[in-house]
Amino acid sequence: MEFGRPNSVEEKLEGYRKFWNLEDVGRPLIGFDVGGFFPFQWFSALREIKESAFLKPEHLVVQKYLEDYTRLYKRSSSVNDDLIKGVSPIPAVPWMEAMLGCPVEISGDSIWGKERNAAWEDLADLSLTDDNPWLRKYLEFLEALVKNAAGEYPVSQPILRGISDMAGALRGNNQALLDSMESPDRFKDLSARCTDALIKVTRKQYEIIRPFHGGYLVEQFGMWAPDVIVRLQEDVSAVYSPKTYCGLIQEFDRQVAAAFPCCLIHLHNSSLFLIDYFLDIEEIDVFQINRDLVGMSTQEMIPYLQKVQKRNRRLLVRGPMSFEDLQMMKDSLSPTGLILQIVLNNADKTGAYTEFINRLF
Repeated sequence: MEFGRPNSVEEKLEGYRKFWNLEDVGRPLIGFDVGGFFPFQWFSALREIKESAFLKPEHLVVQKYLEDYTRLYKRSSSVNDDLIKGVSPIPAVPWMEAMLGCPVEISGDSIWGKERNAAWEDLADLSLTDDNPWLRKYLEFLEALVKNAAGEYPVSQPILRGISDMAGALRGNNQALLDSMESPDRFKDLSARCTDALIKVTRKQYEIIRPFHGGYLVEQFGMWAPDVIVRLQEDVSAVYSPKTYCGLIQEFDRQVAAAFPCCLIHLHNSSLFLIDYFLDIEEIDVFQINRDLVGMSTQEMIPYLQKVQKRNRRLLVRGPMSFEDLQMMKDSLSPTGLILQIVLNNADKTGAYTEFINRLF
């Protein structure tokens, strides 16, 4: 099939079904993420919030964002590729950290969750209750987005942090690393509480999110799944040894993955030294691995990507990719169960990439 021609939703779904069924195909699914990550350009209402202020749930008036969401979807869906596009609650907001009590700061064109640096005593009764203001705001966004989309396109979850990420946000990343060595039992107890919180948020969101053609989307990656899907990540795992990951974190990743029919894990190349231990979690269906601007080259990543495919797992590689990168992946990876998501800073480049991809495959 020629890449880059307009495809119907049904044609795209057929490609996803082959991906999930690990069927033999002539080329991988390929998509573009165009325009970069600039929430203050996407959402005009964010610019109305006072700079250098701590962001509160009441600052986010959902109705002010809906027109921008409509424009954002139309822009992303105008790019012809193999992937389904959708929307999610403001991806720049660190929703999980905020729900767990971390201050959220807004300054310039950035929003970030500050490390809570909480004492163990302050985390002894850590739990996520239904009246949590940030959880309620998150669900309010989902309800409004579902109504606004009116079934035309899918609504999905944004970035929700992994277990090591949440533990680092709550204790401070440096302290959490020390905790894993000096107070492993307390670290495991905190990880268990973070696991409960992530599972709860994911379940609550699927009480609101409606299926799209019988499945659900992970919006950031254009990943449509035939059933409810949870998005895992372990960014901070890059600083933990294999022994620490396996002893203190792995069981909780398995617990999250096993709680839902489908699971995708997001990893950076800095965590690929742990790939065998992530692969040991059979409940993880899709490995989304970033082709980052720093760290490993594509050539250095290839052996790790091949490991994923040799274990009969699905693979989604995302990031800026040169023509040489694409050639290398074609030569080294099977197209079966493979998605390549090419990040571009503007849509003007999609034409040249489309021509190259059609020559390549």
